[in-house]
Amino acid sequence: MRKKEAVYHQPNGKYIRPLIFGFNDGTVSNLALVAGLSGAALSNHIVILGGFADMIAGAISMGLGNYIATKSQMEFYRHEYQREQEEIKTVPQLERKEIEALYRKKGFHGKELEMVVNKITSNKKRWLKVMMEEELGISKTSVENPITIGIITFIAFLIAAFIPVIPFFFVPLQEALIIASLVCMTLLFLVGVFKTHFTGRSWLRSGIEMVLVGAIATGASYYLGKVF
Repeated sequence: MRKKEAVYHQPNGKYIRPLIFGFNDGTVSNLALVAGLSGAALSNHIVILGGFADMIAGAISMGLGNYIATKSQMEFYRHEYQREQEEIKTVPQLERKEIEALYRKKGFHGKELEMVVNKITSNKKRWLKVMMEEELGISKTSVENPITIGIITFIAFLIAAFIPVIPFFFVPLQEALIIASLVCMTLLFLVGVFKTHFTGRSWLRSGIEMVLVGAIATGASYYLGKVF
């Protein structure tokens, strides 16, 4: 049963980071922007234009930024994989000693250690996998597709950033800001609760943490807008 759960949760939680990252940043950054513009007592029209500009620019920036970061991680993995593969081929005895050292630290000694090392090094694919995961602390499963990551971040940011702008189409400036703030804080709380399904943290603490980040950014931007 535990094995089934691990397999089930792997694909569902794999892209939670870019999803949460994009949604959180889109909500907080655009809510902060419309709050600052509202604090400056500008018109709804200006707030909407500013909100749309930030929504598009931010989504592109976040999507490309996450794409580049994930692509760099993938390139690093490939480079290290090729290096370890070459070392196993050219200096196998040295790599074998590294395996021995790794498993000696885990508490294996004597014949038990020799048996484990022989088992691992008898298969080059297994040997390479152990070197990557145990020595370098990276695995193929931890490297996501950069295009997918970029698209998820882009869409999450775009949707989230649009939400704070919606009330300004329908109600006066200050009322729109209050509605946008309440809706966004509620959504941030729900996102905080949702991510605990994958992180195992307290749902209340996670939700409040997300709301506090949004509230601080919104409050600071609003009062800075009033000052300037």
